[in-house]
Amino acid sequence: MQKNSTEQNTRTCPIEPPKEPFTDIIKIADIAVRDDWQVRNKIDPTTVSNYKNIFKNGGSLPPIQVALVDGALRLVDGWHRLAALALLGRDTVEATIFVATMSEARWAAANANLAHGLPLKPKEVRNVFNAYITSRRHYKANGRIKSYREMAEDINGVVSYRTLNRWMEKDHPKIAKEMAAQHGGEDKALYHDGGPPKLDHITPLQAAAANLDNALAEVRSMSPEERRALIDYARRLLRKLETITQWSPQEVALGLPEVPVNNDF
Repeated sequence: MQKNSTEQNTRTCPIEPPKEPFTDIIKIADIAVRDDWQVRNKIDPTTVSNYKNIFKNGGSLPPIQVALVDGALRLVDGWHRLAALALLGRDTVEATIFVATMSEARWAAANANLAHGLPLKPKEVRNVFNAYITSRRHYKANGRIKSYREMAEDINGVVSYRTLNRWMEKDHPKIAKEMAAQHGGEDKALYHDGGPPKLDHITPLQAAAANLDNALAEVRSMSPEERRALIDYARRLLRKLETITQWSPQEVALGLPEVPVNNDF
C-alpha cells in the first residue's frame, strides 16, 4: 500500500526544532549522557536507591531536563533519576526538552546542581565555576568580563568572590593575571582579554569513541555467552547507525520504526 505524501514528508524532510520547551516520554537510549558535564564527583547511591523505590512503587519524580543540541538529546539534569530507572530496567523517561547550543547546555547542566538536589561539596562547586568560565558565562553582553562579585552572584552566592579569585588564579591564570594587572584589584576588573578562553569540551565523536573503548574493555571480563550477546547487540546498533538522523519530536508523536534492540543480555 502506498504511503500518503504527508507521512512521507514528515519522515524525509528536515524537522524544525521546537521553539518552546515541552515535556514528553522519550526513550532513554536516545539520550546522550556526558560524564564531563556532571559536576558532582560521583553519583550518590543512597539517592539512587531512594529514587528507585519511588519509581518501583508507582511514584513519580519531576521530569529530567534534556537539551536538544544539533539534533542530539543531551542530559542536563537527572543523572540520579536515570540511574534509578536503569536499575529497574526501564527504557523510557519523562523529560522536559529545550533547544540549546552546546555551551548553553553545558552550563545548564552545571547550574542545575545549584538549584536543587544534594548540597555540593567545595570541589563540586569549583567544577561549577569552571563550567561557568568555559561556557563563557563570565562575559557581559557588551563583551566585558564581569567582576568576581557578579560571578559569585551568578552561581547563587554559594562561595565568596574572594574564593572565586583564588580559583581563577589557579585554574584560569591568564584571566586572573590580566584582571589584577589592568585594574589593580580582582573585584574591579571590567575588561576584554582579547578573546574567550578556549573551550575544553569533548566532541560528540570523542565521547562516542570513548564509550566504545570502554565497552571493549568490559569485554575482557565477559563469559562467551555474554560476548555473543554483545556482538549481536553491536550488529543491531551498526544497522541503526547507518540510518539514524537528528532527533525530532515526531519520533515521540509518530513512533517512527527503529531497529529492535534487546536490552536483556
